Amino acid sequence: MTTKVDARTDIEEMCSNLATNPLFVQGAGGNVSWKENDTLWVKASGTWLSDAIKEDIFIPTDLVDIRQSLANDKFDESPKVLNGSSLKPSIETVLHALMPQRIVVHLHAIDILSQLVKVDFETSLKRNLLKNINYALVPYCKPGADLAKNVYLSTRASKEINVVFLLNHGIVLGGDTSEEIMKLLDSLVSIFKIEVNNKKFEYPFNEISSISNSFSKIGYKPAENKKFHSLILDKGLSLMIKNKWALFPDHVVFLGEKALIGNHDELLAKLENINDNEPPFIFCKDIGVFQHSSATIAQIDQLQCFYDVAIRQSDISKITTLSNEDIGKLLDWDAEKYRLSITK
Repeated sequence: MTTKVDARTDIEEMCSNLATNPLFVQGAGGNVSWKENDTLWVKASGTWLSDAIKEDIFIPTDLVDIRQSLANDKFDESPKVLNGSSLKPSIETVLHALMPQRIVVHLHAIDILSQLVKVDFETSLKRNLLKNINYALVPYCKPGADLAKNVYLSTRASKEINVVFLLNHGIVLGGDTSEEIMKLLDSLVSIFKIEVNNKKFEYPFNEISSISNSFSKIGYKPAENKKFHSLILDKGLSLMIKNKWALFPDHVVFLGEKALIGNHDELLAKLENINDNEPPFIFCKDIGVFQHSSATIAQIDQLQCFYDVAIRQSDISKITTLSNEDIGKLLDWDAEKYRLSITK
């Protein structure tokens, strides 16, 4: 019989393994929980799944209390933390509680996310999904209480639902064992996997010393990840960052509502008018992408996520983005400001 210690160790190892694959987990994104009697253990807001083994990233919350709130249609109640942790439970704690399975995993898996941003995703889903997968499809809504409510309404008719597709957001998987979760994830990835010719997007940075020196004086240098330069140098990808930037919540939270694009002079003028913190990345036409010295690992991971989704698109006219209202709700949200404040 598996002991409680063994169960937690097993889940921590699953988290660590998931986090080694950037096509599954990016930065502080993604979440994992498990139910243990009347306790829901859930990843703390802003912590990283990659730290699951070496740090105490999970918080015990009162599952009975959360379920009582759900029974009263209250989705915005703050979960009761059962220890003295200074961290806050994930903003998706209620969503994890309402799923009936013992283990719940929320991921932004690239191959699936690349499909979730398409306007015709539901048609593709019905055509390709395996018959033994019970799923619900939830339109985009603000994470937290709004998302939990919509997932509840979409799943309450059946306890058999073990996959929830969140448009412009990610997937939620439920299972009783980590093995069950991983098999389900592998099945979904195999269905939606898109083969990519990476050489097609190899664009070298166009070094012009006067421009690089100019940006260096205000804290910018050529992006460390050479792949990023294609985001402005490839015609299709440059249209993505210009017109299809706000694809999913974490991207907006960590990288801002719009990409800063222009030639050297245009970018300098735009940066002079920015009163807040400088954007972590700027996109210089015909030159490449520049990265600010203050850019965090989380921000770099989020641009990598955008890049990986962008290179998997064949027709950007079929891509749907978050609305201005959606973006405003994210950027003005204290829960996301907190997550940003503890990021690394």
